[in-house]
Amino acid sequence: MPKKSYTQRDTTPDRTLEERYLIEEGKIEILISALQDGNMDPRFSEDAPSNYQAFLEKHGFSPAEAFSPALGQSYRVITINEPNEEIYAGRFVKNGTSQDEYRCDAVIICASSVPVAFRVGDCPVVLVAGDIPGNKKIVSLVHAGRLELSAGVLKDTIFQMVTGHKMHIRSAMAFIFPHICKHCYALQYVDQTAKEKAGDFLEFSNGHFHLDLLGWLKNQLKAAGIQRISTAFFRCTAGISPVCASRLLHDMKIFKGLFSHYRSFHRKDPEGRFLVAARIVNDEAIEDSSLEF
Repeated sequence: MPKKSYTQRDTTPDRTLEERYLIEEGKIEILISALQDGNMDPRFSEDAPSNYQAFLEKHGFSPAEAFSPALGQSYRVITINEPNEEIYAGRFVKNGTSQDEYRCDAVIICASSVPVAFRVGDCPVVLVAGDIPGNKKIVSLVHAGRLELSAGVLKDTIFQMVTGHKMHIRSAMAFIFPHICKHCYALQYVDQTAKEKAGDFLEFSNGHFHLDLLGWLKNQLKAAGIQRISTAFFRCTAGISPVCASRLLHDMKIFKGLFSHYRSFHRKDPEGRFLVAARIVNDEAIEDSSLEF
């Protein structure tokens, strides 16, 4: 697979989403699973742990080193660095767990090579990467659904990266991964607090509220000082609205499909979650890789 750098790539959703990416600029390696890789959430399939292990191993990630937390409504940010790597390495935590130390909605990877893997359906995952003193890299993965955006998890994560770990804000770049688009994301009811938080990114039309998560994400990233934002990875996970830009890709089988809770609910497709995983890689690891990029 040729090397890819998405800083100069256009953001139109007109091509196949692949499984593995290397962002040359940040030395960040990213995996995105698809339907054919199997369900990654043990709530919906007993095969999820083996699917997770096989997918990571297929692409050179070690499950024994990776951390896959329980996501959703904890609004907690976990930081992984060299001193605490052993606490998180090898953990694959089922959503709904009572193990609070492994529940979060964001993970900061600070000068560590531990892979972090988020299991999602329609919620956005955002990766923020930047430089820290010592010529080192810092990366975060943020689960940025409607509730998490309302709670300010994305802004808090970036704040911690800048103030706690001295990330140079001008070096930072954000990547937004597949999630449900504003045309497919139709809600019958939204409480007043959510309306106030979402502001102009929530519109009412044809009897439903439509939430523009992508626009809201970009707004929060820019407000936090992140000026370089890539949507090259973005595809709509649902693809059910007649005006969804990704629907044609779904219908023509061009797009490698992703699990979608919303599509599952409306079209009775199998319920499941796909994987977004990332790690910091060094020059030696890239050179020694047996796979061609």
